[in-house]
Amino acid sequence: EEEKKDEKKEEEKNSEEKKDENKEESKKDDKNATETKTVPDKPVIVKETLKLSTLHFGIPKIENNSPSKEKLAALKKIDDDKRETEKSRNNLESYVINMKVLLEEDDLYRAASTEEELEKMQEALRAETDWLEEESWGETFVVFNARLAKIEDYCDPVTKRVDEMKARPSAIADLKQAFNLTEQFLQKIYNQTEELRYHTATELENLEKLMTSTKEWLETTTAAQDALPKNVDPVLKLEAMTTKRTALERDLYYLVRKPIPQWYKDKLKSMMDALKNSTKTEEEDEEDY
Repeated sequence: EEEKKDEKKEEEKNSEEKKDENKEESKKDDKNATETKTVPDKPVIVKETLKLSTLHFGIPKIENNSPSKEKLAALKKIDDDKRETEKSRNNLESYVINMKVLLEEDDLYRAASTEEELEKMQEALRAETDWLEEESWGETFVVFNARLAKIEDYCDPVTKRVDEMKARPSAIADLKQAFNLTEQFLQKIYNQTEELRYHTATELENLEKLMTSTKEWLETTTAAQDALPKNVDPVLKLEAMTTKRTALERDLYYLVRKPIPQWYKDKLKSMMDALKNSTKTEEEDEEDY
């Protein structure tokens, strides 16, 4: 009986072990099945040809020879002409207003005008004012520019006299300053011995002659100008004074900037060496004494 019991126990034990093995195999199968499900499929590449088309929004593109481009160019010209016309009209109006004020209030302009010129200018300015107020609307910049040039012709003689009178004192002062600089340069050269001069006698003489002749011209022309009334074209003009001053300064600066020749440098060195030796000898004599 005991042997039967033992056999029975052993069979039960074997039966339990088999159950455990079956459970483990079942778990393994479930795990393999899960892993099989999580593996992704290999992607498949599909190529297709796509057809594209371009759609433009906004202002359409204008071809080179299209009527639209010509129309835009014509519109631009209209705008440009309009701006130019407004500018020309403003220029004419400003000139007329300024000249009327100057002729009425500026003593210098009135003094520079003869009675006939003053009356002629005032009449022309009044006529231009009336035209601007009543008849100028719709005119082009070509008309405004032409009328401005015409009214300037009436006023230019007086305007130029005034400009000359205003700028004359400064121009005379500039010319006299050129005289002073030239005199200082020549005096400095003449104070040196001939051994220390590297400017030729002809160069110095020509500069002095030019300065003297320009001085005489200024004195003579200034006296003639002072004798003239202010409403007559001047004889002492800015352009002439500028030309003469430029000529004098050109010759002066040429001599001032003239390169020092080598022989002059050698002579100066020799004179300096002789001076040093003389000074040294005198000092030695004093020491011996």
